[in-house]
Amino acid sequence: METNYISSIQPYLLELEQLQPIPTGVEPSLSPFPTKVVIFDIYGTLIISASGDVDKAKYSSSMIKKALEGGRFQILVDTEDAFNEIYSDFNAYLFGHLSSTRRAGKPYPEVNVVEVWQDTLIAAEKKGKILITEHSDIYLFTFIFELESNPVWPMPDLKEVVHGLNEKGITLGIVSNAQFYTPVLMNYLLNDSIEQRYDITPFDKELSVFSYQELRGKPDTFLFEKLVPKLKSRNVLPEEVIYVGNDMLKDVTTAGKVGFKTVLFAGDERSYRLHKNDKRVEGVRPDFVITELKQLFSILNLT
Repeated sequence: METNYISSIQPYLLELEQLQPIPTGVEPSLSPFPTKVVIFDIYGTLIISASGDVDKAKYSSSMIKKALEGGRFQILVDTEDAFNEIYSDFNAYLFGHLSSTRRAGKPYPEVNVVEVWQDTLIAAEKKGKILITEHSDIYLFTFIFELESNPVWPMPDLKEVVHGLNEKGITLGIVSNAQFYTPVLMNYLLNDSIEQRYDITPFDKELSVFSYQELRGKPDTFLFEKLVPKLKSRNVLPEEVIYVGNDMLKDVTTAGKVGFKTVLFAGDERSYRLHKNDKRVEGVRPDFVITELKQLFSILNLT
């Protein structure tokens, strides 16, 4: 199968429709905390996710069909039942990959979704539902399905805030549950570029951690702990770093365990996650609460 997806993805990116955040009614909690390092979550924080998060995508059989056609797989059985069975098989393989990773001692396992879809589509071919040709592109298929099942759009002021912080000398990083397409999406939404690369301008590559690369997802502290020695090599302590995310468990609680100061982003009802009944967040409070990304400038004393 080919993997030249980047040359074919632009028409699907151009189909993205504008989304607006849904207000949460939360009051911001701001106070000065000058720092030179800000680490971000992506889904639900920097970009609006129609489903609220990367792992909560919606599904319809038409999405499978569009992704198969776009990914240049030959459809042999063009029925809703056939597409639904493919998606059912995907969930079964997903469970298998997660279970295997959990058995390897990772409490919050993550998968490389391309591998899961590859197993799924090979099984679909064996069942006579599709034909995989030399031109079929599993990455293109996966990317198209993601855009269909979980549409995204930049959070208001994304470009102004990220590039503005960078211009003011703030070092930017990422800790996010993500897949291979996430950096591509971010470079498109943030920088108007479509490139097959796995870093995001202007975020520091050494301070960017994506779950699919580690096969571990938040709320695993491992993703945050990876940054600590890299920060210390720059004479930056964890308590001097701000982490911004929309989820009280995955972001605020987990980043706080590593020592980061935490900013809860309460800017979109779709992705605003408090986990009120989860004992893992009992007694945890974010250091700051923002409802718009530009409020970070007030916290950092950059206004």
